[in-house]
Amino acid sequence: MPDIEKRIHAFAALGEVIRDYLRAFQYDVATPHLDVRQHILHKSIIATQEHNQWFIKPHLEHALSAIGEVLTEEKLSNWIQKYELDQVDNKRKLNIGVIMAGNIPAVGFHDFLCVLIAGARFNGKLSSGDPFLIPALAEILLDIDDAFAGKIEFEKSHIIQADAIIATGSNNTARYFEHHYGRIPHIFRRNRNGVAVLTGSENEEQLQNLAHDIFMHFGLGCRNVSKLYLPLAYDFSSLTAAIDSFSYVLGHEPYMNNYNYNKALLTMQNKRFTDNGFLIMLESNAISSQIAILHYEYYKSQDILTNQLLIQQEQIQCIVSELKLDLPTIDFGETQQPGLNAYADGVDTMKFLSFLL
Repeated sequence: MPDIEKRIHAFAALGEVIRDYLRAFQYDVATPHLDVRQHILHKSIIATQEHNQWFIKPHLEHALSAIGEVLTEEKLSNWIQKYELDQVDNKRKLNIGVIMAGNIPAVGFHDFLCVLIAGARFNGKLSSGDPFLIPALAEILLDIDDAFAGKIEFEKSHIIQADAIIATGSNNTARYFEHHYGRIPHIFRRNRNGVAVLTGSENEEQLQNLAHDIFMHFGLGCRNVSKLYLPLAYDFSSLTAAIDSFSYVLGHEPYMNNYNYNKALLTMQNKRFTDNGFLIMLESNAISSQIAILHYEYYKSQDILTNQLLIQQEQIQCIVSELKLDLPTIDFGETQQPGLNAYADGVDTMKFLSFLL
């Protein structure tokens, strides 16, 4: 069996562990039986909840479910076949440094997958906000296939020695990345957000899914919808009803602290806004929004909007809409379930890696 097939098989087995683990809890069993690999994952989830109050159990399970969904033999094989990695295996012993974000659970997993599937060594710098999940998945992967031994390392230093760097952060940290790693091959990711373009004809299910795109991970992900583009004279009533169904955030103290702070600040600034007690809706040209704030802007025509989105595309991670735009779009409810080809910032990580091998 070629090495690439072995690696695909190992990651598919990891996906099965994740799916089996989530199934073990789906009937609200307090202490289901877990095997050794599932227990590793379970410990990391408990540790993560205790460590980071933004990573609540339903959001952790959703993030893991999204990973488990794509880790199948069929999906991995279909994804990887265009890169012809079986022809470049082991040409160079590349050490790839990966600096991970920690805004949502296991957000760096796709980079972890890409580096190891490509046959390179993974040298990761974990976010302080998410230090348990990916090491647990790495431990399970090593138990599945010890061929990964010596190919996975988690770096404690801020400076990583590597042949190439993949770094995810803010616009500010991008300057740090450029200073330290700009001379070697790299992918530097910056601030981006999801947006949604509405027509006013969306049904209840679509609006419920849109609310999910807004609130999952409390809106902290780069794929979360932070802004709506609305037709003139848009009727907010159905959207408001969908948003109201996510009132569970009222019980999350850090989120509500942000809501109260931002509401007070906007009030002092005499800004006009509407809110339902846990989400502020603010008309704004900006795409990125603060926690507990959803921006919106009206558009006059689809052509004008398309041109505007093209100008703003460096700020946009994904576009949710049922409209056929001259830009890639995804369905409502899919922002936090990206496929293997949904590369962050539109940069093909596997193409980058395969070119280096």
